[in-house]
Amino acid sequence: MNINWFKNPDNVVYADENEFIDNFANETGIDHLREEIADFREHPTAEGRTLKGRKRVTVKLLIPNLMFDEKIDMGDNVWIYMGDVMESYCVYQPWGE
Repeated sequence: MNINWFKNPDNVVYADENEFIDNFANETGIDHLREEIADFREHPTAEGRTLKGRKRVTVKLLIPNLMFDEKIDMGDNVWIYMGDVMESYCVYQPWGE
């Protein structure tokens, strides 16, 4: 995992948390994903947090600007990383929330 992968727009989907999280949680079988993201946002770690779903899926919650020395656009948000062969999701909160 390196910063250049996250900087490539072909690897990133920007997702409004209100429209994305519940559907993604159902697809992956990750219980309480919304709560996990909120907790990680409040208590982030540089190494991220790994979550396992019921549907043979594992994702990593991370904040790129904590993980890497270089800062990226929207890198202060929680991102969902599923490996270099899948898109990464930058989960943002809409303005005013």
